[in-house]
Amino acid sequence: MANSLKSLLLSLVFAITPVISQAQLVGTFEEVDFDSPEGWAMAYMTASALNLGQLPPRPTSFGDFSIAAELGSIPRLTREQQQVGFGGFKDEDLNKSPAFGRTRASMGLLWDVTAEVSWTPPLELNGAKPDGLWGFALSRPLINNDNWSLGLRVYAVEGAVTADVTCSKDVADYPAFSPQNLFGCIDASADNLEMDHQGAELSLSVNRFPLGIRPWIAIALTRMDPFVEVDAPLQEVDHFATVDTDGTTETYSIGFNYNLNDNWNINLATSYTPLDANRPVGAGGRDSYWNIRLGLIWDL
Repeated sequence: MANSLKSLLLSLVFAITPVISQAQLVGTFEEVDFDSPEGWAMAYMTASALNLGQLPPRPTSFGDFSIAAELGSIPRLTREQQQVGFGGFKDEDLNKSPAFGRTRASMGLLWDVTAEVSWTPPLELNGAKPDGLWGFALSRPLINNDNWSLGLRVYAVEGAVTADVTCSKDVADYPAFSPQNLFGCIDASADNLEMDHQGAELSLSVNRFPLGIRPWIAIALTRMDPFVEVDAPLQEVDHFATVDTDGTTETYSIGFNYNLNDNWNINLATSYTPLDANRPVGAGGRDSYWNIRLGLIWDL
C-alpha cells in the first residue's frame, strides 16, 4: 500500500513539474523541520564536519605550537535514505566522499588556554568540493592531576561544500524526463550546503594507563544552522531554491591517544550523533551518524 501511494505521488509530481516549474521552482525559500527528510540530510552531512577535539584539552604554555591532520569516515547511505527531496520522494546523490579531512594549527595562550584554527582543503572528490570551510576552537583543562583530567572545548565551523546533489552528473547524462532522469536535469547541479555550527565539548581522560595509551570519553552539544542553495539546470527552467533548517544535536565520543615520541602523537576516536528522520516511507538503515576518526599531531 505504501509503495502504491508513493508511486502515485511521484507520478503526480513528475506530471506537473514542467507546468509549475516557472511558478514554484524558481527562487523559492523553504524552512523545514530538523527531522524532515531534507533537514535530516543537511544535519547528517553537517555531522561529518563537526569540529570535535582530536584529544582532550591539555596544559600548555604561551607560544606552544602544533599542527595536525585528521581524517574521518563518512558512512554510505542506502538508496532509500537518499530519497529526501520533495519531502522524501526524490532521489538525491548524497554518497559523495567516503571521508572528511581537515588540517589544524594550535597555539597555547595564557592560563592553559589553547586556540585552534582548522581548514579543509578544497579538493574535489566525486563532484563534491569544500568551499571556505574553516573551524575555530578554544580549549582548556578544568581539572588535571596524575590520574585523570577534565577539559572543556568550545568550537565553531563556517563554510560550505559544493556538490552535484540535486542533479548528479550521472543522472544528467540520461535524456530529460526518462526513467533515469525523471526531473529533467540537463547538466550537473552546483548545490551549495552551508555547514555552519557551534558547540561545546566536555571530555574526561585517564592519565595513567598501561602501554602509554591515554583513553578518553567526551560529550558534545552542537547547535547546527545548515542551509542548502540549490542550483539545478532543468530542461524547462533553471531551479534556484534555498532550504534552511536548524537544530541541536548531541555527540558521544570515545578514543585514545598515544605519544610516539616527544613531538608526535597519534589518536583514534569514534563518534556517534543521534539523528532522526521523519520519512513518509521507511528507509531502513541507520539515520544516526557514526564514524571513525584518525589523527596525527606534531608538537613543534
